[in-house]
Amino acid sequence: MAKKTVKKAVKKTAKKVVKKVLDSTELDEKIIAEYNEHKSTYDLVLCYINCYGAYVTAVGAGCMFGVNNWIGLGLLAVTAGWAWYVVCKCKPCKGGVTGSCCK
Repeated sequence: MAKKTVKKAVKKTAKKVVKKVLDSTELDEKIIAEYNEHKSTYDLVLCYINCYGAYVTAVGAGCMFGVNNWIGLGLLAVTAGWAWYVVCKCKPCKGGVTGSCCK
């Protein structure tokens, strides 16, 4: 019983300290300001990761087939899911406008 009380007190104190530190800093405001300052660059990087990230996992799957077939198969499944998601998001599967998500 005493252990639970001590754990609760420590957890409560830790939460207060973290909240106090976060309130005293302007970290979130600085991150948002940095993002807004270089928005186009960050968006371009995220777009390319979204569009071409499946290629990286496919290469990883090919390399892993030499080491462990199950891991290679898992990475291949991740690649297929990622590719399907990107294609359906950028070029809607059920009719609609075709185009690329990276403009």
